[in-house]
Amino acid sequence: MILYARDARRGQIVVAANATARGLGITTQMPLSQTSTLCPDAERLEHDPQADLEALCSLAESAQCFSPIVGIETIDQQAWAGRSLHQPQGIFLDVTGIAPLFGNEMLLTNTVHQWFASQGYLAAIGLASSMGAAWAIANYGCRSQIAKDLESYERDWKVPHSYRNTSIVGQDEPIGPATFGLPVESLRLDHATVTKLMRLGIRKVGQLIELPRAGLVSRFDAKILERIDQTVHARQEPIQSLHDAPSLAIEHTLEHPTPMRETIDSVIQDQLNQLMTALDEIGHGVIRLVCRIVLECNSISVEMEMKPIDTQPTSEHPKQDVRIFQIGLYQPSNDPKHLMWLLAGQLDANLEGGRIKKGMGNFWVKSIGIQATQTAPIVWQQTNLFERDALSHRDTIAKLIDGLSSRLGRKAVVAPTLHRNPQPELAFSWRPLTGWRKDGQIQETKRKLAKAPKRNFADELGLEPTSNEAWRRPTRLIQPPQKIEVVWDAISNQPSTVRYRGDVQCVRETSGPERVDSGWWQGITQQRDYYRVKLESGPWLWIYRDRRNATWMLHGEFD
Repeated sequence: MILYARDARRGQIVVAANATARGLGITTQMPLSQTSTLCPDAERLEHDPQADLEALCSLAESAQCFSPIVGIETIDQQAWAGRSLHQPQGIFLDVTGIAPLFGNEMLLTNTVHQWFASQGYLAAIGLASSMGAAWAIANYGCRSQIAKDLESYERDWKVPHSYRNTSIVGQDEPIGPATFGLPVESLRLDHATVTKLMRLGIRKVGQLIELPRAGLVSRFDAKILERIDQTVHARQEPIQSLHDAPSLAIEHTLEHPTPMRETIDSVIQDQLNQLMTALDEIGHGVIRLVCRIVLECNSISVEMEMKPIDTQPTSEHPKQDVRIFQIGLYQPSNDPKHLMWLLAGQLDANLEGGRIKKGMGNFWVKSIGIQATQTAPIVWQQTNLFERDALSHRDTIAKLIDGLSSRLGRKAVVAPTLHRNPQPELAFSWRPLTGWRKDGQIQETKRKLAKAPKRNFADELGLEPTSNEAWRRPTRLIQPPQKIEVVWDAISNQPSTVRYRGDVQCVRETSGPERVDSGWWQGITQQRDYYRVKLESGPWLWIYRDRRNATWMLHGEFD
């Protein structure tokens, strides 16, 4: 399996590969076109960093069962050496004073390791008195050993016994000696700094520690001393927790289970009103909201006949069932009516009244819980006199996006992003409108809607169409392009007739050619001559001639 991403300068490159692909010579940063020769049978998937962030944030939320302070690793502006993906890939847990609850530190780490395995993950865990040392041990101690074992293992998805235990630095063992033998990449340095250290023959942390600190500042950036102190001298770093205080949760247990949807909506609305009141006191709004509904099996059926049914719990018909509903917002909100509207959409899709769908009508709602798992400050700004209407429109759009994303899913609500690529089908991509930034923080919807474009394309000549070139690109792009029959007039050196929708029509007007060639890094080179042609029946078509095989293709239509 190979994961690839689109690089602005090099095209599609490999960002990750499994052990089988690496054994065949696949490396990161390799052009995707080269992998077809080395590993023709590999499954190639486009990397989705937003999906990775969502999975990592969800895992961090679940890891709060071990520590009240959990956060994902923060990244620098430049990627760290030894990593092909510039995004968070780890979780930090503050376990100060928690180890005695599990017996000792080793039992704690073993419990955490087993919990990750139950979630379907193979964890590399490092335990130390500072974040820098724990990160270094996990990534270049435990993780390196896992990689070596997996290369020689039979790959039957069993955990090799050699790394069931976790790398750990105890209180009696100083951090320095434990990290001196690790490579300099474990200090979380950028590629340029590590490359310069390699040229000087410095490959281990212990070699770097022996150098004078004053000389390091003059030869390198001051960041290197900070990283050394964080890793070797146990300099503390704050964990940026993803969540606020766990008190932002309200639970209500009904005296008797109910199948009445009106009662359920009333309880949820009251809980939302209480939760918004608590958030208003700290000036925050909800970013992510979780609703937990517990349903209980009853002895009376809710059908018209009201016949008693067997309520003995079995493996096929458990006595209780729990449903979790989550909503993610495009911007912080403290409007209980808006949040209730978002939750109602998910409840409508899963409940009939107060009962679970799919034929289990004897399960009634027993308990309802609401929790704000992620909040953000609501920033109030003074607006201009004539900007009030624009702000109201942005609020309406943000609420619309919240509702659509909640009902249809994040990947179903997207917006186009332009790319400077001459090949038309690669000149844009779709990105979800909701999600997280690379640092794990939520994106601010209103600011995204309000900010101006990075460049004024109308004042420069670029690959993107401008308002003065409305006819340069069609309004409808046909993907993939379709074959079309074109008769070429050798005298005028232009297309003369085109078979369009079963009829042969004469070409009245022609504009072109516009020659488009793809880059060598994008696989098979594309060599095309585009023409805009007007048929005698009226429509304008965007066609091109493939110079490699002299075939004609229909790629778009103008309105």
